[in-house]
Amino acid sequence: MDRGMISLKFAMLRNSSAGLRRAGWAIGAALVAATWYAAIAAPTEAVRHSVLTLVLALWMLGAMLGPVLMSGAGVLRADYFALLPVSRAALGRALLASVFVGVAAAYVLLALLAPLWHAALLGPETIAVALVGGALTWVFVISLSRLVYGALGAAMRTRLGIEIAGVQWGIVLASMFAGWMMVSVAMQSVPALLQHGLPQGPITTVLDVFPTSWTILAIEAAAAGDWAGTALLLGALLALTVACVAGTIALLVPREQRVQRRRGRPRSTALVAGGGMLPATPTGAVVMKELRQWRRDPWRALEASTAVWAGAVTGVFALLGGYTAPVGAFAGVIVAVMVALSGCNLYGQDGTAVWQNVVGEHEKSVRADVRGRQWAMALIFLPRALLVSAIFVVLAQAWWAIPFVVAALPATVGAASGAAILTSAVGVSPGVDPRRRVGPNDANGNISLHLWVALIATAIGVAPTAGMIVWSAVSGELWVMIAAAVVGVLNGFASAWLLGRVAIGYLSTRTVDVFSRIRYGRIFREQGGRGVLDVLASATLKGEQEALAAKQKEREKRLQRTRP
Repeated sequence: MDRGMISLKFAMLRNSSAGLRRAGWAIGAALVAATWYAAIAAPTEAVRHSVLTLVLALWMLGAMLGPVLMSGAGVLRADYFALLPVSRAALGRALLASVFVGVAAAYVLLALLAPLWHAALLGPETIAVALVGGALTWVFVISLSRLVYGALGAAMRTRLGIEIAGVQWGIVLASMFAGWMMVSVAMQSVPALLQHGLPQGPITTVLDVFPTSWTILAIEAAAAGDWAGTALLLGALLALTVACVAGTIALLVPREQRVQRRRGRPRSTALVAGGGMLPATPTGAVVMKELRQWRRDPWRALEASTAVWAGAVTGVFALLGGYTAPVGAFAGVIVAVMVALSGCNLYGQDGTAVWQNVVGEHEKSVRADVRGRQWAMALIFLPRALLVSAIFVVLAQAWWAIPFVVAALPATVGAASGAAILTSAVGVSPGVDPRRRVGPNDANGNISLHLWVALIATAIGVAPTAGMIVWSAVSGELWVMIAAAVVGVLNGFASAWLLGRVAIGYLSTRTVDVFSRIRYGRIFREQGGRGVLDVLASATLKGEQEALAAKQKEREKRLQRTRP
């Protein structure tokens, strides 16, 4: 069964994008070469020790985050084989075995064998220790990678798991927004690191505790003649690897969970509208429904958590960058920008539940749906953006930035909520339907274009506020700063209203088309519109259809080549 699972994995990978695979191969080869170069360039044993422990720890971190970001470890899923007469243990073992075979796993193995150079310089008798330790570390890292991916999917049912995933995604997005701050510091530090190593202290102590460092410690113990210490370290690594493999096999095939129904009193109209806190209108009902969905839907909750952590990590990057510390005061603006990224595919995230919008559609329902979603996004993200801004203004001691933050936050949240709802309506992209979601990347479809459209629309929407902020920064006059804050609030309301109004006009005659794209991947009637929105909608739909057609065509060619 293991061989069959491996063959199936390669068959599925062959139907993925060849360009992305080749780019991944090139990046992986460069990283492996950099790892070996770091080991060879270190001038002394102590420097080589600190460099290797740091680099191997980064490989472990990359292996843990890589599958989550790229869905590489999720090519094969246990539910594909639910009807096969095999035990859970056999299926889990086969799924895990398929992860060890591939280019990515080979790159990880080559990188984790870099301590061989360290062993060769310390003594030929330690090479065997390096080989055994490298192999065990490889099994541990690959198993841990798959364990984290599976655990993340399972943990999406708990609030703690959502927060852990939010931290991971927040770090990734913050690296995209402000990674240049850390890159500039790293570029200045790499030559010194290779020459002098890490300074002794808590950092080196923590790195030595990581399992990826145990092979290096075992090599050094063997070189010193402490074979008992070597055996103890390798034995501990073996035990940890076995435990990780066993846990991964058990997690790869999760048991079915019973659905627990909520018990309690029936929903009243007042409760649906927020218990009196919201108006008892269709818009108020949509706001309350959306607030509950942002809190209860694991994927919506993950995006809200990610926004906060992306802003917080960006602020930390700014503070650590030294001269960039004042920028940390604007960390809350990142949270506000995340409104556009988190909500740019709301209808696609709802999946076939959009059918309720079609069934209950009347002249005011579309307006209530759009405005309710916008208000919900503002109520979810604006308080979090204000909290992050307040924290980092204090940490950066940038009191001068308060008027600019007060102007930027409402303008950005308003423009982003309008851009998000409009992009979601025009370019709806279906992912995995909510009732079938398993992995941490199932909620959205192909939204790469949506992200850029939403960001560009947000940037255009906040242009008046940006101009006022520049004017107030140049003039330094108090009345201009006050005017900038007023303009920011008005700009937020105006942008949200205008973009939402465009979305209402678009959806008034196309709600059925939105559902058709989600459910069937096509539209069943002639499209007569030639406006910008219709062109964008047609382009996104055509792109998805062409991608599916290209995959189908490539699959048919391979089948023809394999036929006798």
